[in-house]
Amino acid sequence: MKINRRKNIGFTLIELLISVCIVARLVVITTSSYSGIIARQALLDNTDRLYFFLRLANTQSVKQNEKVYVHFCQFENSTKWDMAMTTLPACDCFTADSCLLNGVEKIKELTDGKVLSASASDITFSGQQASYSPMRFSVNAGSVTLTNSLGQKLKVIQSTMRLKVCAPDKAQLGYEKC
Repeated sequence: MKINRRKNIGFTLIELLISVCIVARLVVITTSSYSGIIARQALLDNTDRLYFFLRLANTQSVKQNEKVYVHFCQFENSTKWDMAMTTLPACDCFTADSCLLNGVEKIKELTDGKVLSASASDITFSGQQASYSPMRFSVNAGSVTLTNSLGQKLKVIQSTMRLKVCAPDKAQLGYEKC
């Protein structure tokens, strides 16, 4: 008489639990690495956005032959900031149609308050606004420092002669130390 033994095909409960633990660890490692990449990229993107927004304001002042302002508006004492371009010396970025340039609202997000942040002391333009006159070298000098959730910082500096981006603490993210 032959005993018919079935060979078990599949995984034991312990093998399955070990596999799930390994996959969970890989997900945790990947997620933390991915959030760091997102924070670095958000800092680079928003720094570039600020740089080119200020360049555009300078160009618009020459094109329109009038003073153009870039206002930095803080949302309800948070670390969320927007920036707006207008020919008006005052505007609120969070109020509809208060920041117009040629009848068009020119408002961009500067920081989201989560991945990127800034405080009032990080914006050194007088009155939290940059101004550009059509005359050459007639700009309001100042700077804006952006910080991501990893603590990395980049600074956009407007001097009377030029606009530049640098890292305030140490050379990082492809920018030299200020």
